[in-house]
Amino acid sequence: MNTPKIVSPQEWEAAREQLLVKEKAVTRARDALAAERRRMPWMAVEKAYMFDGPEGKASLLDLFAGRRQLIVYRAFFRRSAASRSGCSAR
Repeated sequence: MNTPKIVSPQEWEAAREQLLVKEKAVTRARDALAAERRRMPWMAVEKAYMFDGPEGKASLLDLFAGRRQLIVYRAFFRRSAASRSGCSAR
């Protein structure tokens, strides 16, 4: 097994500082990408989607229920897992 070498506290601190510079660069790049994603143009949803909700069928507009934004999560399951969980693959 390859393990990191044992170093003095000063060497460890220098290595930590170098890593911190890289971590901050990654954070800034991720933040810039997220900002770019937020500036993406929007697209009108014109298809009449229908969903099975707790109170029966609901349109996409019904799901918003007066809110400005809706977050939709998608999950994909193998057919066997979906049938066990009560989800149906369509």
